[in-house]
Amino acid sequence: MAGREPGADGREPLLDPAVLDSVSSTPLAVVVLEVPSERITAASPSAAALLAPDGAPVVGRSLEEFAADEPSGALDLLLAGRLNGYETRRVLRRGTEEPLPLQVWIRSVDRDTPPRVVLGVLSPGEGRSETLVPPSPGDQTSLVVGTVDADLLLERVSSDVTLLLGYEPSALAGQPILRIVDPPGLSALLWALAQATTSRSAVALSLGVLTNEGRRQQVQLLLMPLEPPPGFAFVLHPSDSGTATPAPSPEGELRAVGRDIEAADVSRGLATLIRPDVPGLSELTSRELDIVGRLITGDRVPAIARTLFLSQSTVRNHLSSAFRKLHVTSQQGLVDLLRRTDGPQPGT
Repeated sequence: MAGREPGADGREPLLDPAVLDSVSSTPLAVVVLEVPSERITAASPSAAALLAPDGAPVVGRSLEEFAADEPSGALDLLLAGRLNGYETRRVLRRGTEEPLPLQVWIRSVDRDTPPRVVLGVLSPGEGRSETLVPPSPGDQTSLVVGTVDADLLLERVSSDVTLLLGYEPSALAGQPILRIVDPPGLSALLWALAQATTSRSAVALSLGVLTNEGRRQQVQLLLMPLEPPPGFAFVLHPSDSGTATPAPSPEGELRAVGRDIEAADVSRGLATLIRPDVPGLSELTSRELDIVGRLITGDRVPAIARTLFLSQSTVRNHLSSAFRKLHVTSQQGLVDLLRRTDGPQPGT
């Protein structure tokens, strides 16, 4: 079971028992943090084992007690309401062992401003993640992934943008990213981009964007900085922020965090793995891009299926769709067409 405590000074718990029960049962390494103190109020079993392999208690202690480096400062922007999540890379103190690099994703699950609590998802290392949690049955959320160049022009975007915002991907290529941002959100986007560029880590915010018909659509935006700055990779998906939609279930919150982390990996892969000048690339969906990216780095269908909690036939169907869109006839032809010569090679 996850550790749990009431809020500071004996107040009522900051999260209801359903959230804490979800943390107890999740396979993710998750901590619930009271902010701004970063005091741990709950920890999943895997998070407790990661932070204190000797079995020492972690609940009631600050996350900073376990870190061997300094925080990035992004928490201040989250508390000010400019971000609702961010990625940071920390170094975990391990007693007499070598310090362990740690990727930490922080996500606000509190609708108050400033939030009282956040979720932290901990992942050892800095490489591309495995799929963190199985997708929920019937989840049809449209994730849009893409990249923006150093002139802030849309370089490429997945075909899911048509379902979410009504644009054809080809109509957005070469257009300023600021064109689709609702004007009141421009300053928030620029603040987030500045933080991502400075920290060299991902940030997340809720943002209004404009559909092809000129309607405002609230989305969750993840920004991942790229070289050269201020270029970035991005993920967009629908958000219920600022609406009367009921808050997601605790399990839904954790799935949303896991989904965002995985989508961020896909979006980064666009820039680091896949050539930008391939005709038809914008016709691929985010799922097809994910599978293709894993194929390029040396994974094969059985491994991809296990990692993504899909059947092998589903993975092959996605690959067949990618073949048709890119006019190739084999997996090797796909790899040869898409793989950047300056990017990671299969097996690395």
